[in-house]
Amino acid sequence: MLILKAAALALILCVFTLVLKKDQPAFAFLASTCGVVCLLAFSAGQLIPLIQWLRALSRYGVGGSAATLLQILGIALVAQFSADLCREAGLGAAASAIDLGGRLLALVQAAPMLQTLLDAFSGFLR
Repeated sequence: MLILKAAALALILCVFTLVLKKDQPAFAFLASTCGVVCLLAFSAGQLIPLIQWLRALSRYGVGGSAATLLQILGIALVAQFSADLCREAGLGAAASAIDLGGRLLALVQAAPMLQTLLDAFSGFLR
């Protein structure tokens, strides 16, 4: 049911932004940005089960991996939000650069975890 509330809020935001876009494009962008922030705040509460799951993983000795996964998730969300904001403003090149930067940062953040995984597979195969 929460997705229906979020979808309704997004639909209202779209209509409001389209109405404003004709006469006041700057206010339309501002309204769109504020609406997205509201939707993100609405969605942030839904991350609590994920955080609890990652904490449960840390009890099994996967603490570093859980922290890494949470950091990668944060990088992905911030990069996606920033890129969408740039696309909304008509800055496609900046959005592409942010997308690429987010992917690279997530890969760099995941490298130690991937190395540990490859070491485990290598040890298993020997």
